[in-house]
Amino acid sequence: MDEAFDTRWTTPLAVCIVQPRISIGDVDHNLDRAIGWIRKAADDGPLDVVVLPEVFTTGFPYDRLPELSGSSKRVMADIGRLAAELSTHIMFTLVIEDQGRYFNRFMSIGPDGRVETTYDKTHLFSRAGEDRFFTRGEKLVQFEIGGAIIAPLICYELRYPELSRKQVLEGADILVYPAQWPAYRVFQWETLLRARAIENQCYVIGVGGSGSHGTTEMGGHSMVVAPFGDILCSIDQEEGFARTVIGPERLRNIRKRIPALADRRPDLY
Repeated sequence: MDEAFDTRWTTPLAVCIVQPRISIGDVDHNLDRAIGWIRKAADDGPLDVVVLPEVFTTGFPYDRLPELSGSSKRVMADIGRLAAELSTHIMFTLVIEDQGRYFNRFMSIGPDGRVETTYDKTHLFSRAGEDRFFTRGEKLVQFEIGGAIIAPLICYELRYPELSRKQVLEGADILVYPAQWPAYRVFQWETLLRARAIENQCYVIGVGGSGSHGTTEMGGHSMVVAPFGDILCSIDQEEGFARTVIGPERLRNIRKRIPALADRRPDLY
C-alpha cells in the first residue's frame, strides 16, 4: 500500500460519467454525441474527470479495423481541444493501429489537450473474437490526477479480481473501467463493479455504452461506486450523463473502520 496516501490525495475530484448511444462504425455521429453530452455535463459546473465508454467512436466492427483506426488521430485532436477548453481530463478507449497491429487502447487526455497516459487492454475477450483481431498489452499502468492515483482497466478485465488487487496494492485509489457490456449480463456488471470497490476499499468508475451492437443490446448502467460499495451516481440503459464528487476521506474512513487490506495474509497466498 502507498504509505504516503494520507498526505498525497487531499482535494476532492468532480467526476462525470458519459454514456452515449453508439452507432457501430459511425465515427462522426458517435464523436458528436459524446462531445454534446460532455458539454451538457459541463454546464452544471467544472469537471476534473470525464469517463467515456470503451471504443466509443466505433464499437467493434472487426472487418473495418483498418479503416476505423485511421480516425483515431482526429478523435484525439477533437477530444484534446475539448479537454483544454473545459480544463478537464477525458478518458476513453480507441481502436489504434501501431506498426501493423491493432490495440484496444485506453487514453487519458489532460487539461493541456495532450495524451497524458495510455494503456493497452491486456486481457482480450476470446468469446467475441477480440483476441483474433487485437494485440494484447503487456503491462499495467497508473497515473495521478490531483494527488489521486488512477488505474485503468478495460471491460472484460473487470472479471479478473487479481488485476484490481494488484493495482490497489501498488497505490491505486480509483479504478476506471471503460466498457461495452451487454444488457443480458448487466446484473454481472453491477455486481462486479461493486465487488471490486468493496474488496479493494477504493473508488470504481464503470462506464458502458448505450444502443445496440448488431443484435446485442448494450447494457449501459454506468456508475461510480464508493469504497463501501454504495453507488454515488449512475445512469440507466439510455444515453445520458451523471456527476458526483469523490474524495480521500471515504477511503481513509473505510480502511480504518474495516482494515481488510492491512489484515491480508500474503504468506498464505
